[in-house]
Amino acid sequence: MDVERTDYLIGQISAEAIAATYQCGHCASTTELRTINGIARVAVHHDDDCPVLAGVLSSAPDAVRAVTKAVPDTFRP
Repeated sequence: MDVERTDYLIGQISAEAIAATYQCGHCASTTELRTINGIARVAVHHDDDCPVLAGVLSSAPDAVRAVTKAVPDTFRP
C-alpha cells in the first residue's frame, strides 16, 4: 500500500466510528447517525435524567473519549 501524504493530524475519523464508540459517562445513552445537507452528524439520545442532557455537565470528556477510540490504529504509538 502506498503512503498517502496528508495534512491530517490524526487521520480521517468517520462520524460512523464516533457514533459507534460514544458512550455517555452518566447514562445509558444511544447514538444515531444523521445526514443533514450532506453533513454527517452524530445525535446522542441521553436518558431524561442525565446531567449532560440537562446541561449541568459537559459532554466534552465523552466526546473526546469517542474520538480517541475512533482514531485508526496506524496513528497510535
